[in-house]
Amino acid sequence: MHQKHDTSGGHRLAALASGGCISRVLAVTARLGLADILDGGSMTPDDLAARTGTDRDVLLRILHVLSQYEIFERAPDGTFALAEEFTALRTDHPHSVRNRCILLAETYDDAFGALLGTTRTGRPGFDEVFGSSLYEYLEGDPDTEQVFDAAMAELARSAAEAVVEQFDFSPVRRVVDIGGGNGTVLGAILARNPHLEGVCVDRPSVCARSADRMAAAGHPHGGRLSFHPADIFESVADGGDLYLLKNVLHDWPWHQCLRILASVRNAMTHSTASRAPGAAPPRLIVLEPLLDREADSVHALFRTVISGSGAGAFETPEDMRRLLTEAGLDLLSVTGLASGHHAFECTPRIPLPSPQTGR
Repeated sequence: MHQKHDTSGGHRLAALASGGCISRVLAVTARLGLADILDGGSMTPDDLAARTGTDRDVLLRILHVLSQYEIFERAPDGTFALAEEFTALRTDHPHSVRNRCILLAETYDDAFGALLGTTRTGRPGFDEVFGSSLYEYLEGDPDTEQVFDAAMAELARSAAEAVVEQFDFSPVRRVVDIGGGNGTVLGAILARNPHLEGVCVDRPSVCARSADRMAAAGHPHGGRLSFHPADIFESVADGGDLYLLKNVLHDWPWHQCLRILASVRNAMTHSTASRAPGAAPPRLIVLEPLLDREADSVHALFRTVISGSGAGAFETPEDMRRLLTEAGLDLLSVTGLASGHHAFECTPRIPLPSPQTGR
């Protein structure tokens, strides 16, 4: 008897439901460094198991899964190689996503275990699963924090390239990147503009680790990049001609965004007071990926689960315009970048406007 064709989508639904398994396979592949070990070549499961200290039979199953999804290729002689399309799994790839795969498939996937609760209450699933907010959790888990920092650096590369191409840094002498992680964006800017110096502002642990890493690398920017630990809700480094705020605001609810922008505005105001008469005021460029398309719904859901439904409420340029206005900043321009970000360029308004009621 012939089986009836499944017109209900059952097979496809089951395949989609197994996606968590596939994401974990990718995370293990990245953790073990299989793409780096292969180094563009091919190896047997026995050799890979010996190199990674893993169970050969379990690793073989993982390799078969990777082959099924065409991430790895299996040769007739039984060896495996990384498919050319997925070389971004390598650590040394210029557009590596190794750490993003680990972060998404481990920490963020764990947070999605509380998606039902988030759906019912609007509260972040991350807090329910881990018992604290994302950044509080990172401070207490060095391994996850390092993966997170590296993943953010991977994400920052496309934005760094877009910023360097879009903006003229010739009149600028000092750039301050708030929440700049390990200095990926600043590094790209300094590389193209040898007259600049940069200050990267972030959590103390991030700054300490990044400064050590840069010292070990021999200060590739000639000592022009420094790290400034700070609580950005309270203060940031002043003395900048240009301030950057990339992918920071969408992690926080409206009232917290106003606190961050108040810190930046205060630093910009102090910088203005110390400048020569008639000099142009410091500028702030806010870089955010807006959620103004239906295709952005997955990104929006991630924000909700990780940071809460009150965060990331910037769906249109008008949302950001209202936030900046309430924070006492005058918007000069809005530019769409090749990285998918919108760049909002603004200056501090003087005098400071009367306080308004936030959302």
